[in-house]
Amino acid sequence: MLVGTAQAAELLGISTTRVRQLLKQGRIQGAYKIGRFWVIPLFDGMPVITKGSRGPKARWCRRLPALTFIHVNQHAIRQNKKQGHHAATKNLLKPTQACSKLVV
Repeated sequence: MLVGTAQAAELLGISTTRVRQLLKQGRIQGAYKIGRFWVIPLFDGMPVITKGSRGPKARWCRRLPALTFIHVNQHAIRQNKKQGHHAATKNLLKPTQACSKLVV
């Protein structure tokens, strides 16, 4: 059986404008145009509508990448300096015996 857009909208429970949108997108199975009228076939008494595909995700809802930063605990560094725990840096600044032998 074949119906028009008004009858198809009534069967589906949607507006005729929505039926025309679906026809324009080619989502109503087996529908074709005769002149300026759409003809929609019925399968088991109802038009068959294929599922639509979703478009790309909107740019405004994408997550921004997290900014990488290194947190330096200045309080802990000051405490270490006060307590004299900077011995590792003193060793780096002293010339080693191997270097002192090379310099003549």
